[in-house]
Amino acid sequence: MLGLSFYLGRVMMRYLIYIAFICICLQTYTNAQSNALKSPSEFLPYVHGTRFTPHHLLVDYFQHVASVNPNVKLIEYGRTYELRPLIAAIISSPENMNQLEALRLNNLKRTGMVKGEITQNNIAIVYLSYSIHGNEAAGSESSMQVLYELALGGTEINKWLSNTIVIIDPALNPDGYSRFSNWSNMVSSAKNDPHRETREHAEPWPGGRVNHYYFDLNRDWAWQTQKESRDRVAFYMQWMPQVHVDLHEMSPESPYFFAPAAQPYHPYITPWQANFMNTIGKNHATYFDKEGWRYYTKEGFDLFYPSYGDTYPSFSGAIGMTYEQGGSGLGNRAILLENGDTLTLADRIAHHRTTSLSTIEASSKNAAELVSEFDLYFKNSVNNPPGEFKSYVIKSSNQAGRLLDLTTLLDRQGIKYGIMPDDGRSIKGFNYLSGEEISFSPLKGDLIIPVSQPRSVLLQALFEPEALLVDSVTYDITAWSVPMAFGLDAYATSEKLDFTTYTPLKKSFIPDNSKPYAYAIEWGSVPSTQLVSTLLAEGIVARYTTSEFKINDITYPSGTILLMRADNRKLDAFDELVRIASAKSVVRVSLINSGFVQTGKDLGSNDFPLVRKPDVISIAGEGVSTQSIGQIWHFFEEDLNYPIHLVEPDQIEDVDLDDYNVLILPEGYYDLDTDVINKLKLWVSSGGKLIALGTGIRQLAGKEGFTIKSLTKEEVKNGTDPEPAHYPEAYASTRRKSVSEDIGGAVFQTKMDRTNPLAFGLGDYYLTLKTSPTTYAWLPAEGNAIFLDMNPKYYGFAGHKALEKINKSLVAGLESKGKGSVVYIVDNPLFRSFWNSGKVLFSNALFF
Repeated sequence: MLGLSFYLGRVMMRYLIYIAFICICLQTYTNAQSNALKSPSEFLPYVHGTRFTPHHLLVDYFQHVASVNPNVKLIEYGRTYELRPLIAAIISSPENMNQLEALRLNNLKRTGMVKGEITQNNIAIVYLSYSIHGNEAAGSESSMQVLYELALGGTEINKWLSNTIVIIDPALNPDGYSRFSNWSNMVSSAKNDPHRETREHAEPWPGGRVNHYYFDLNRDWAWQTQKESRDRVAFYMQWMPQVHVDLHEMSPESPYFFAPAAQPYHPYITPWQANFMNTIGKNHATYFDKEGWRYYTKEGFDLFYPSYGDTYPSFSGAIGMTYEQGGSGLGNRAILLENGDTLTLADRIAHHRTTSLSTIEASSKNAAELVSEFDLYFKNSVNNPPGEFKSYVIKSSNQAGRLLDLTTLLDRQGIKYGIMPDDGRSIKGFNYLSGEEISFSPLKGDLIIPVSQPRSVLLQALFEPEALLVDSVTYDITAWSVPMAFGLDAYATSEKLDFTTYTPLKKSFIPDNSKPYAYAIEWGSVPSTQLVSTLLAEGIVARYTTSEFKINDITYPSGTILLMRADNRKLDAFDELVRIASAKSVVRVSLINSGFVQTGKDLGSNDFPLVRKPDVISIAGEGVSTQSIGQIWHFFEEDLNYPIHLVEPDQIEDVDLDDYNVLILPEGYYDLDTDVINKLKLWVSSGGKLIALGTGIRQLAGKEGFTIKSLTKEEVKNGTDPEPAHYPEAYASTRRKSVSEDIGGAVFQTKMDRTNPLAFGLGDYYLTLKTSPTTYAWLPAEGNAIFLDMNPKYYGFAGHKALEKINKSLVAGLESKGKGSVVYIVDNPLFRSFWNSGKVLFSNALFF
């Protein structure tokens, strides 16, 4: 028995050892499997390209690749408004990844944005950006395949990565991408339905193109009004790539567009940049030709407006390019084409994957030249910058709030500036407000922005009064000058001015024991509006002056906000609330100790009406311009931190308007029926304020009870001779001819009635950005606050027929009706949220 027990024990031990060995093998196999690089189709719960990938799975895949490949580094550089992560993957050779931070800093030293001695190498940085328009989702889908192939490696790819660092941003607009992908997966049939009339090809309002606030992020690179843009550009500036590609989609019938771009090129695009786009395009063509894929170049997508994903990098020293694949939201997963073929999501992924890898290949083959020209670009920016101007002078007499907004924008761009150390001699310069070259004297404390600096080209592109436009057929607005947009008293001069370190603006200071008769707040900037809205939300009562007055030898202009002790005597924390809010603002707050003035009306006069505490409702929904309502929504929540209530157009009839005192009609092509219009008239007569913006005016124009009307042909003609006879025009000239009747985006100098509350705080000039030839006649009474006269001065391109239409037309008007009023603002004052002086105009409509 002992022998048998011993034998069985040995058998059991061997069995246990065998089982342990099997377990170890299984665990090793399992670990190997979990550590293996998976393709998108292996990782996702469906075959890649058969449906759209939810954003969280897109992020998961990038995390998977980074977890199994040490040569991939994943960075979260920000979060969206809806708190989705903004990520980028960086991939290169093991040698480059081991010294990645040193290579990054060395590249920044080339730009001069970081000081230090440059280590010479020929390592180029290629940055690939996907799907800034969320419903152009094939870009984000293709980013997974591109990352997989780079991580998988191979002889050719490893050679590329030996001298190239690749940055992949898979989704520049996660909120819009999620809106689109969730909708597509929700409504799409089990099998692809390529018929256009089906619901899976009818994306609902507001669509996935835009971000949370319905902004087109591809127009926001320079202005950075959106969180995604600020985070992305800050990350971009940490790397400053030599090549940047912005991958998009367009209508399904269009094939594929890649570089070189169409004219017009901005004059600051260098010959080298233009030539290398040709090199890239030819490389793509070899692959597309081999597959028989249709493509085109040099059409439609130009390089002029500086706030795109191709132009902004181009003005930052890179080869900036847009790639466009046919498909977009309309294409969904598959769509029938006119030629009888079916364009699938898998096709679109394949095309974007090809151009992405081809870009890396061409950049690697030309890395030495890319780096060399990049060096030269920034040396020229400092030593021999383009353009006629050498310095920009921003007068210190500008409102502190406007100066703060400007310096904030400059800081985000990495643009250097300082202040004038002493009073200077008289010199000549172009004044942005008057539009004239005049003599002026830079004074001690004026803001000086030197042109000779690393960000010289971007600076000049943003500040030039008017860029040279070689072709009137362009893709976007043609004028955007920052000093004009901010309403700044500023000069551009060919004189090179010395400057010293800039001293940040001081916040307002009110002594703890102050108990003045009234506080006076300077009006006329976005920070002024922020301060006033904060105080109103705290329950403080405010008034504004309708005409200037002087007290203690200080002149207070119309629009000055007054916080009077008499109005707030029951508010125990009145002085403390004012002191706390003012201490957070650079806006000038003055203490007035008497209501008895030197000149003007005493402070107890009826000429100091109450500032309206707005209870705001706006129409938002189907038919409303997403960008218009998004800009309104963003202005209230992000600029003012103030509530706004949004309601669908077909629900306004059921709303109790007595709960609100301001109603906004945004731009768009919705329709309000007669009952709603009558309801609005009664509400306005009872004390409501109706604000109609742009095409929103169409709801009221010509309607009974509203004096606003479109200009008639007879009024437009103004007695000019009829159009002369001409020879028949070529069929192909149709688009160019239509440009003569359009204003795609030009800046016009206006006339103002400075006694009208809509003009308060705007200064001596208001420059309006006109993006449409739509015109309305002057109001018949005294309500024409801002208007155009005959032959107004303008910047940018405007068609000659469109110019005839806008003569003697309204820009902003105020019509009184009973106890209330209607405001008409023809040109969108909140355009892309960068036209800051327009925000002041809108604030006037809101509060006065």
